[in-house]
Amino acid sequence: MGRRDSLDRTTSVLSPLSQDFRSAKWTSNYGALGTVTASPGPIGLTSGNLTPPPPSLGNTSSALPLGALMSGNRVISAAPGAEAKFRNGSANGMFNSGGPSSLFPPLKRNLSLDKCTGRSRLLEDFRNNRFPNLQLRDLANHIVEFSQDQHGSRFIQQKLERATPAEKQMVFNEILTAAYSLMTDVFGNYVIQKFFEFGTPEQKTVLANKIRGHVLPLALQMYGCRVIQKALECIAQDQQKDIVRELDGHVLKCVKDQNGNHVVQKCIECVDPMALQFIINAFQGQVFTLSTHPYGCRVIQRILEHCTGEQTAPVLEELHQHTEQLLQDQYGNYVIQHVLEHGKPEDKSKIVGVVRGGVLKLSQHKFASNVVEKCVTHATRAERAMLIEEVCGYSDSAHSSLLVLMKDQYANYVVQKMIDVAEPAQRKMLMHKIRPHISTLRKYTYGKHILAKLEKYLTKNAPDTMGPNMTSPL
Repeated sequence: MGRRDSLDRTTSVLSPLSQDFRSAKWTSNYGALGTVTASPGPIGLTSGNLTPPPPSLGNTSSALPLGALMSGNRVISAAPGAEAKFRNGSANGMFNSGGPSSLFPPLKRNLSLDKCTGRSRLLEDFRNNRFPNLQLRDLANHIVEFSQDQHGSRFIQQKLERATPAEKQMVFNEILTAAYSLMTDVFGNYVIQKFFEFGTPEQKTVLANKIRGHVLPLALQMYGCRVIQKALECIAQDQQKDIVRELDGHVLKCVKDQNGNHVVQKCIECVDPMALQFIINAFQGQVFTLSTHPYGCRVIQRILEHCTGEQTAPVLEELHQHTEQLLQDQYGNYVIQHVLEHGKPEDKSKIVGVVRGGVLKLSQHKFASNVVEKCVTHATRAERAMLIEEVCGYSDSAHSSLLVLMKDQYANYVVQKMIDVAEPAQRKMLMHKIRPHISTLRKYTYGKHILAKLEKYLTKNAPDTMGPNMTSPL
């Protein structure tokens, strides 16, 4: 039976992406938010990397066959007006930059502009499949324009993966003159990312130096933030530290920004923790506020994963001061779940201690019920037994705690989890407690979930679990 994610329990469209909930109850909504991620990305990256390939940007009626980029009769739709717009400054620079490239002989072509589209004749011909065998060397003095075009950017990305050193250098020399504008461009940023991935160490160093002095505005920009993330993955540690230092004094601004938070997360993931102490210092007294923030809660989780014990200790101390509020918060509950899954035993026990005595109430809460499940799953055997006993130790009347939980839209999942993880003797007790309520459970949607769970165990080992007189509830 599928259970809705915590995101579905709120009207918010935001949800942390940091946790990997593989249980059937978690929907795809959760994954749509995190490692923010529905944005287009460069060609050639496998699933799970920073950004997927850039799609067509709308339901345009214009469809262009691009022979060099297609297999069979596949058609790639043209980009909308923003993509077709000619960048006068960049284009003029390209056409007035001097003679042909010294690396390759010039391609004889008409350099005039198409009056309707504002594109160069070469790009327009390429988009209309008039150059099916076009190579990188044919784009001399046109690299920037192609990089800022949806299809041209794809072409360059593909070719860079197998380009010769001379071809790479030719492309690199041209993009370097417009590096910042490409970093912030909807299509150009992917070409820059490709160079961080496939460029030479020297080229990566030069590009990283182009980022320096502009880290904050790039981190807050939709496309620039992706370039910084890719750079942090690919450059040397010394350069990483140079980039990260520019965020000192701007940490909270970045953490609360829809783009900047990803840069901070990547810093924590890739950079030596000792170079990140300024981030920990910025969080002092802000842990509760950030844990209840849609972006801040992600950064808190990255700190708990990657920073040293000395750095995480003050963060955990603040979390423990607000556990009861956090486990009921739409974002804070993810932080508490993270501690239960990955934290130290003593930190887990502190959270279980807060939940004990309130299992009935918290299990019926939209967000806290997830935390109760994690407590049942990750507590010690003794702690788990006490949590289960808390819902089984009351009467078997029509108003028993266990029946209330089994009928509830959230708490029924807690009971299912208890059945799954209980020791055999305690599972037998649970199933005996459930038995008197079977006929009642059939009347409730969520009660049927419990019956399905019972059926699973009865099918496996009915004689050992319920005794010879117990029949299947379904």
